[in-house]
Amino acid sequence: ALIETFVEVDKTAPAEKSGGCTASVVLQLGGYAYVANAGDSRSLIATYNKSTMEVKIAYVTREDKPDLPEERSRVEKMGGQVYVPPPERIQMGASSRVVYVDPVTGGRNGLAMSRSIGDWAAGEKGVIPVPTVDVIDIRGLIQGTKECATTVDANSGETSTPVSCTNSGDIEVFAVSATDGLLDFMDINEIAKKIAMSLYVEEGPHPLSACESLITTAASAWWQAKNGKYRDDIAIAVSKLSLDLIH
Repeated sequence: ALIETFVEVDKTAPAEKSGGCTASVVLQLGGYAYVANAGDSRSLIATYNKSTMEVKIAYVTREDKPDLPEERSRVEKMGGQVYVPPPERIQMGASSRVVYVDPVTGGRNGLAMSRSIGDWAAGEKGVIPVPTVDVIDIRGLIQGTKECATTVDANSGETSTPVSCTNSGDIEVFAVSATDGLLDFMDINEIAKKIAMSLYVEEGPHPLSACESLITTAASAWWQAKNGKYRDDIAIAVSKLSLDLIH
């Protein structure tokens, strides 16, 4: 259903012929999270240990970049051209692009992703709205963290569990979706940590304040990098993923 929805939105969205967008969706149904992504925005699923305050990223979507082998193959088979910048420019943040002719201006443009919604002109050259979809087992993330067993003392018969053993009740799971305007200047692990503190630590910031801080930091970095002349879209969405939603 997620794939069909992405394709239908691409067909019916009231977008100009030369403009489109990325899309990243996290949908929880029962004990599973269904993650659909098209473009270079990204979604992550992470865990937070309430005892140790440790944050771990369990899953993150890929960036649909034109130079990925399977993506490049599709684009070129559909008559598109993939531009890959030289290594020194890649180190400076340059991206591979699908080159196409803008139907409005007649100029040659380059789209820095191989999947998107509403980029109809680039779609004729292999840029598709079909998302990658992965399924994450939320219960597995919670229960799977209990990696140690109870031991029995041979002399006293008493049982004990190592202090390092994680109680599954200590594990929380959450999701974050963010655009590349944020991700280009913010480390994904730092994003996960800040959001976890806002969701689960009593003295932590409100989630809205945490998101605002991340956006402001990224916006400042864009200003410095582009001398205030350009800034990509910056957006973030967060949500707890709970097994309580099953009942």
